[in-house]
Amino acid sequence: MLRRKAPLSYENALLRAATLCSRCEQCSPDIIKKLSAWGLSSSDSDKIIERLTELNFLNDERFVKAYAHDKLCFSGWGRKKIQQGLWAKRLPKELIELSFDEIDDEEYTDIACQVIRAKAKSYKEWPLSRENKIKLIRYAMMRGFEYPLIADIIRNRLHSISDNI
Repeated sequence: MLRRKAPLSYENALLRAATLCSRCEQCSPDIIKKLSAWGLSSSDSDKIIERLTELNFLNDERFVKAYAHDKLCFSGWGRKKIQQGLWAKRLPKELIELSFDEIDDEEYTDIACQVIRAKAKSYKEWPLSRENKIKLIRYAMMRGFEYPLIADIIRNRLHSISDNI
């Protein structure tokens, strides 16, 4: 049987949360969840969130922008999947919409093209059959890219890489 640890004191929880926030960007819903797991009351959690925000350890707007940038550049996610990830963290809709302000459309298109190109290389035949094009579209949509962008890339940009496949 698991024994519950004694809840952390306000000072220890604040220090632990500040340390966590200083290592990497965090959002307030994640910190609230951690504080609750550490056994803090909701009033203490609110005070800690307020103090971390005041000290600029915690900033949801900064978190949203960093999350969107990292998921796009390092994970190859599209706008839809990034939006779902932020929604799953229970962030406000206004912040989620703000996450795309700093994403350059040209960079976004280049990353979508890289993702689609990498998947297209796994198919042995060229030109792609209808079935493989559908699979490629489905794959790119699962990665969070929008259909008009995917169709444009397959129609106009995949032909230029056919030599590399």
